Amino acid sequence: MNLRPFLRRDGEILLRKDVLDHQIIDISGRRIVRVNDVQVLRVERTYRLVGVDVSPQALLRRMGPRTLSHRIVGRRIIDWQEAQYLASEAPVRLKVSYDRLSELNPVDLARIVDALSYRESAEIVAALDDETAAEMLEEVSDARLSDLLEGMDVERAADILEEMSPGSAADALEDLDQDVAEEILANMEPEEAADVQELLAYEEGSAGRIMRTDFVRVRASVTVSDVLALLRAQPDVPDPLLAVYVVAKDAAPVEHPTGLSGDDRAVALRGIVRLRNLVIADPTTPLAEVMDHDTPTVRPEDRAEQAARIMAEYNLLAVPVLDDAERLIGIVTVDDALAELLPEIWHNRGARAFA
Repeated sequence: MNLRPFLRRDGEILLRKDVLDHQIIDISGRRIVRVNDVQVLRVERTYRLVGVDVSPQALLRRMGPRTLSHRIVGRRIIDWQEAQYLASEAPVRLKVSYDRLSELNPVDLARIVDALSYRESAEIVAALDDETAAEMLEEVSDARLSDLLEGMDVERAADILEEMSPGSAADALEDLDQDVAEEILANMEPEEAADVQELLAYEEGSAGRIMRTDFVRVRASVTVSDVLALLRAQPDVPDPLLAVYVVAKDAAPVEHPTGLSGDDRAVALRGIVRLRNLVIADPTTPLAEVMDHDTPTVRPEDRAEQAARIMAEYNLLAVPVLDDAERLIGIVTVDDALAELLPEIWHNRGARAFA
């Protein structure tokens, strides 16, 4: 008989100590649940964990008298394959895969990260790839975002911010300690860092701060077919793609998928072509014939409220931003405007589904 005390072996999860009465993530339900009991099944002489019971009755069954436990009915079983165990619950370091979390919508994943402890949130972010982490962190609360960025390695924080939209990255850096923000900026790629610094120059809550600089610009002389070909040729099509922006005829030759070279993108706006009109138009139609000529615009120093009001009045999903020289420098989308105007409501837009 082995009389030595039990010692946890590498990679072992103890059901009573690490799982029972702890929180796990229900992948299919997109929520955090408390494990009130575990379901173990004997399969070919081996006992296997097949599910967890999250019903209140399961807790009563455990805590109540054993003589009455068989009378307490009610189960809400979650398949263990649909449960994400949190390694930080264990007192030792375990290798746990978080691959399935990338299947969740970034909004749902952000709600989960906000509801967990900082340690558990940091554990999840560390396991995600840069793109998935960036999409999720754009949706978390400002306080949690600041804590996570300040707590991670500077190079990792820079890599994640590079995957964010420049506006979201600018907002995130502004909430950080100045020294930390400068260090992260210094570790970002020069092009991405320049985009973020450009937006940081505008006042918070202004159209310039929340505008997007990744949009499609084309010349008025091209046809609908030419524009569709240009869109298909782009390695990264702007998301969301709401319209195509038509600029001065004397813009640079086609040296870039958008029809403009890098040095000539800030040019005069001639009109916009809504995506619907672009899709249903005859491919041979000149772009000038399907574009809206009288397009309302805003200045970068205008408030976000002004941009939202114009979009509501003219039934637009985005409004162009022009500088003092009447050059197109960005667009403000309706979701960015609403996120600025209704921050709490917008950040909690997935809360009902999460609950």
